[in-house]
Amino acid sequence: MRNSLRLAVVGAALSAISFASAANAAATATATATAEVLDTLSLAADSALDFGQIAANTGGTVTVGSDGNASKTGTLVSTGTRAPAGFTVTGSAGATVLVSLPDTSAGPVVLSLNDPSWDVGVQGPLPTMELDSFESDITDVALSATTGQGTFKVGGTLTVGSAQHPGVYNGTFDVSVEYQ
Repeated sequence: MRNSLRLAVVGAALSAISFASAANAAATATATATAEVLDTLSLAADSALDFGQIAANTGGTVTVGSDGNASKTGTLVSTGTRAPAGFTVTGSAGATVLVSLPDTSAGPVVLSLNDPSWDVGVQGPLPTMELDSFESDITDVALSATTGQGTFKVGGTLTVGSAQHPGVYNGTFDVSVEYQ
């Protein structure tokens, strides 16, 4: 009888352990899924990159920094208003966006003489200058927590030939922004 009682106690204990381990072997939790849809980004060019007026002499470069400071190499004379390009980005308030400048490693941005009377058949190819590099005052822009806007400036370096034909030269370059 004693053995039967012991066997019954051991059996009950094993049954309780087995039940407890099955109950402790699984658990369930509930998680919340969220997503925030950001406003569409827009980017506006507020002002042009302006290298001012240049007298070529023997050629060289003119650099306009994103801070507005200008410098030159060679014997160029560089005068007049020089200013970086200005941009305004608009998106979700408080967000941060990354600024991407043109990659000139594949080739420079070309500025061409703006002269509608230029006759390629008589005068040859339209004169050009090269915008070789770009720089910005910041690489990422924190958008205002109230307006969702931010601004930045872009400068660059222009190469001027020694026999550069006089006139106004124009060209375009792309700047892009994306959420970080």
